[in-house]
Amino acid sequence: MHYIRLLRPAKLDGRKPIVSLLITITTDLGDSFLYPDEPVDLLVSADDPLGQSVISKADQGQPFRWTAGMRVLDIKLPVRAHMRSDDVTCTIKIHPATQPLPSGALRSKDVLPWRIGESSSAGWGLIMPVSVEVVRGICSPVSLRTLQLDTGSQPEDQLNLNLELEEDIGESIARHIWDAGVVTASFLADACRTREGVRDILPIRRGVFSVLELGCGVGILGITLALIIEKAAAAQGQVLGKTTVLLTDLAEAEERARSNISRAEKVLSRLPTPFSTVSLQYENLDWDDGKHGQFGPLASAQPWDLIILSDCTYNVDSLPALVGTLSALHTANLRHNESQADTKTLVILATKPRHSSEQALFGLLKADEWRYSVLKSIPLPKLGDDDEVVDIYLLEKGDEKV
Repeated sequence: MHYIRLLRPAKLDGRKPIVSLLITITTDLGDSFLYPDEPVDLLVSADDPLGQSVISKADQGQPFRWTAGMRVLDIKLPVRAHMRSDDVTCTIKIHPATQPLPSGALRSKDVLPWRIGESSSAGWGLIMPVSVEVVRGICSPVSLRTLQLDTGSQPEDQLNLNLELEEDIGESIARHIWDAGVVTASFLADACRTREGVRDILPIRRGVFSVLELGCGVGILGITLALIIEKAAAAQGQVLGKTTVLLTDLAEAEERARSNISRAEKVLSRLPTPFSTVSLQYENLDWDDGKHGQFGPLASAQPWDLIILSDCTYNVDSLPALVGTLSALHTANLRHNESQADTKTLVILATKPRHSSEQALFGLLKADEWRYSVLKSIPLPKLGDDDEVVDIYLLEKGDEKV
């Protein structure tokens, strides 16, 4: 996949304001620019809270073209006549002209090869749209990614949830979503469409369910599970009571993760009553502490039915601490469930293989008595580049009596 990124906050220039946007289109790690075989047209909209465009009529719908060899694209949007800079309050959305609506959002079903229609351009490669908000002429310091989660099996049974995630503006990749997170979030939502699809991935066998995310970044996996968990339970004939989803990461991720939790809580509050039982929380967790069993009060307060993580294996130096943290969490689960000899810890780990050194993970897992299998290997076509794949693993430790 590729991502449209704002390199700086939007600016309003001149007495007759012009919205100025400087963007690039790169891979998730920002290590290469989009180099398409054919030019890619981008559409830019800027609508006020009433849905009216603030762009001058002559410039509405004008495409902006990205071609092979480009590194940046400078976009200028003249606003309507008689508007001053501090009159401009709008949401700016940038998206490829050929990708399916809604503008500014990516549909989860267009990420998965088995859901893509034959006539869809999504099968040739995806570009993640981006949005940014402007209030009284001042641009937000963060951009927004929107993933529309599709969990419904029939049109009349659709439950489309808009997962909005803030990202930092600029060239840093530390607080951004990455490919494995997008693909796995889409995969989990899609699994909820049928009982057969979800029971082996999210086995919910009792009225409570607890999920801990390691290395959450902006929170894409944990927040996705919070939004879909009731649907996953219903598909298995279960009614959930209390559900806890705890996001964890290093301290530098906290601000963005908490902000995205607040956005998700607004979505949860608008859903049917059962969703009010979902508790979304955040806590800092350094794996160098976790491998020694040193967890914060939230992580240590209860056993975890499922541990999830994505895009966390690219830094080979951190793998021993990661595996140590997983094993320490299993030990904590045993302690919480000491009366149950059949305690088993389940982990969903998603990764887009980037280099062969990442294979060291599996030797470490085996040495620590973790079993692992591939749940799904999902092709990820890229425009103007070789195809890639996202591997989703199920890790298990401990025994289970049937």
